[in-house]
Amino acid sequence: MGELKFTSPPAPLLKRRRGGEVWVVYFPPFLQGEGARGGVTLLSPEAAYLVTHTLTQITRPDLPNNFDNSYHLPRIAWKTGTSYGRRDAWSIGYNQRYTIGVWVGNFSGVGVAELSGANTATPLLFQLFNVLDYNSPTGWFRVPKQATRLSMRLICPETGDVPGEFCQNPVTDYSIMGVSRYRRCQHRKAIFTNTSGTISYCAQCLPDSGFVRRSYPNLAPEVVAFYQSRHIPFEAVPPHNPACERVFGNSGQVGPQITSLNNGSEYFINPKQPAEMELSCQAANDVQLVFWYLNDKLFRKAKPTEGVFFKPRPGTLKISCADDKGRSSDIRILIQNE
Repeated sequence: MGELKFTSPPAPLLKRRRGGEVWVVYFPPFLQGEGARGGVTLLSPEAAYLVTHTLTQITRPDLPNNFDNSYHLPRIAWKTGTSYGRRDAWSIGYNQRYTIGVWVGNFSGVGVAELSGANTATPLLFQLFNVLDYNSPTGWFRVPKQATRLSMRLICPETGDVPGEFCQNPVTDYSIMGVSRYRRCQHRKAIFTNTSGTISYCAQCLPDSGFVRRSYPNLAPEVVAFYQSRHIPFEAVPPHNPACERVFGNSGQVGPQITSLNNGSEYFINPKQPAEMELSCQAANDVQLVFWYLNDKLFRKAKPTEGVFFKPRPGTLKISCADDKGRSSDIRILIQNE
C-alpha cells in the first residue's frame, strides 16, 4: 500500500458527516490538484450513521490513557492509526462543524518507539476540539430521515449474532434490515455429561438417566491450540464416554488440521544425517488424543498439542491424523535427498 498524505485522510471522513456522500476538500492554490469539487455516494445513510455511532464510543482500546474519567472529553467521532515502524501517528475526528486531522512524527521518517495514534496524536485532537468547539450548540448527529431500514434488535455481545439458547446477556444494537447478517449465535454448544461433568455422551451412548445437559464454548481448533500453547485456561469439553462404540467419521465434521508439515510440499534431507521432522495439528475442543499414521501405518498416539517427530526417508509420504472421535485428515509430501 502507498503512503497517505496528510491532506488525504480527512476527506474520507466527510462521507460520514454528509450522510454517506464524499466531498473532496478544496485546498488553497498551492495544494490544488489534490482533488476536485463534487461528491459521490459511497455509503448508505444507515451505514454512515452507524459508522459515526461506532466511532463515538469511548469504551475502546484506543482511548488515551487517563481520559476515561476526564470531564473534558469532547463529543466527537474519531479514529487513530500508527504506521509500521512507528513513523507516523494519526488521529482524525469530526463533529457537526469540524473535521480535524492530527499527524505526529519526524519529517525525516525516523520511527519513535513511544509514538502511537492513541496516546500521542489523540490528546492533541481532543485539545483542538475543546478549544474550537467545546459544548457545541449545533448538537450531535441524529438518525437521518433517509435511513428507513435502520432498526434495533437483540444481539449476543460475544459474536454480534442473534442470541442463541446459551446467550445469557443479550444487548440491544442497531441493524440494517436486509443487510445485517441474521444468524443464530453458536459461541456455545450443548453437551451431555454425567452429573459430575467428567464424561461426555453422544446420542448413541447417552444413558437413560444420570446425565446432565451443559453448555461449553464452541471454540475453533486454532483457538484451542492458541489457548493451550499460551497456557490460557478455558472450559474444555470432558472426554467422551470410553464405552461408546460409535465411530464419528468425517461426515459433516472437521478432523484435526495438520499444521506441520505442509500439504504438497517438497522437503530435502541430508542422506547421511537426516534431521527429524515434526508433526503437529490443531484439534477441536472435545479431542483428548490424536493418532498419527505414516503411509497408512500407525506411528504414534499423542495429545493434540504434542509435537511428534519422525526420521524421514526419500519418497512420497502420506501423513494422516485421526482424533479419538474417528475424524481424520490427510496430507501428502515428497521427501528427496539433497
